[in-house]
Amino acid sequence: MKRTHITYAAAAMTVSASLSATSFAQKASTLDRGKQPAVGAAPTFKVPSWTVDTLSNGVRLVVVEKHDLPIVSLSIHFAGGTDQLGTKAGVSGFVGSMMREGTSLRTADQLNNDLALLGTGLQFAVGNESGVAGFQSLSRTFDATLSVMMDVMLHSTFPADALERLRTQSLSQYTRAQDVVGTIAAQLTPKLLYGDQPYGRVTNDADLKAVTRDDIANLARAFFVPVNATAYIVGDMTRAQAKSTLEAAFKSWPKRGNKLSVTYAAAPALNATTIYLVDMPNKPQSQLVLGHTVAPEYSPDMPKADVMNMIMGGLFQSRLNANIREAKGYSYGFNSGIGWRKGPGSVRAQGAVTREKTDSSLIEAMKEIRGLTGAVPVTADELTAAKNSLTLSLPSTVQSINGISSVVSRVVDNNLPKDWWAQYIAGVNATTSADVAAMTKKYVDPDHLAIVIVGDGAKIDAAVRATNIAPVVRLDKTGKPIIQP
Repeated sequence: MKRTHITYAAAAMTVSASLSATSFAQKASTLDRGKQPAVGAAPTFKVPSWTVDTLSNGVRLVVVEKHDLPIVSLSIHFAGGTDQLGTKAGVSGFVGSMMREGTSLRTADQLNNDLALLGTGLQFAVGNESGVAGFQSLSRTFDATLSVMMDVMLHSTFPADALERLRTQSLSQYTRAQDVVGTIAAQLTPKLLYGDQPYGRVTNDADLKAVTRDDIANLARAFFVPVNATAYIVGDMTRAQAKSTLEAAFKSWPKRGNKLSVTYAAAPALNATTIYLVDMPNKPQSQLVLGHTVAPEYSPDMPKADVMNMIMGGLFQSRLNANIREAKGYSYGFNSGIGWRKGPGSVRAQGAVTREKTDSSLIEAMKEIRGLTGAVPVTADELTAAKNSLTLSLPSTVQSINGISSVVSRVVDNNLPKDWWAQYIAGVNATTSADVAAMTKKYVDPDHLAIVIVGDGAKIDAAVRATNIAPVVRLDKTGKPIIQP
């Protein structure tokens, strides 16, 4: 009897599915599949509004309310960084990890357990120009998480044994990285672009070995001070709640320290294009980097330079990648990017290429860069693709609280006009083919490039010299010239 019921049920399901399929087929047949659907309207980018207050200990508080989900982000940004504090090389890299190694109230294990129970983690970082402390949590666990964060920021013990463990890990990672052509090129390029300026400083193994526990503790104390801090609260919290909560939590964070007065040196004058060749025997690939300095971040050139970069190597179908990867097959990817900074930044075109095509890749890269100076004018399609990539991706950033915090903090941290994002988008969309040529001549000048090539010198040296693109200087891995017989 049960089997009969099952059979009837199966038959009914088969008939129902058949009718549904027939109905769907009848509806689908009305579609004209030979006609491309109309493109919908582009999404709009609207920067959320924010409020600004100053708390009693000097912290600037920025609040963006977003109540659709019960989550809150706190991100405290600190102006200035190791370049302004004159910190020893290598110290800042240990701060974030060492601060999570225990406090006077919690061991490292207790700290990790407390954060696990709260379902969150803490972020601490000190960079060259800025730093951050913060977390993301549920609304109901925000106060408890904030209490843990303040304990870490104010009472970290920086245990010496933890430093030795972290130092061993860092030295191991550093040693392994010295066998990678891309790492060596990345270490040498800033030295060649900036010389003895802070931007040219790269941490080495001697720096890591010289870091002391007191170096780390002193940097944390000097850096994480209220006078240089802006706290961003984004999410399910009102302005009044944020002010009340942070005032209470920051009572133990004393108003101390001096507001940093930040100045940045101009970029050194660029030399005539020179190829700097570093020998790493038996490597099957060579790393190429073509570098040049650019203006500081938020200069009037920024939107136009960003468009130029997208066309040169920022997009997958950019000129460099379409040629060296797609057309020639010399590389798995050849791209470019601009490292905007508060002082002079840099633009770099780079990629790992097969050893036997090192010279050919260099020739093609220089050809594409010279073409962008006006010899091969940018097309309307290239301009459209670059502009769309820079602007149409922005609406998605404000769908998350971390994205909102990033968008708002970019304006507030840098004291930009409230409508800066609208100005930037307008600048991108107004960029012309002539603008791209001008930006290339100014910031990727083919006659004033630092070209770094790291690879098997015995196999590539003669071929690179035969390109006659520029004089070749041999360097060791640390950037010291090698005198050849």
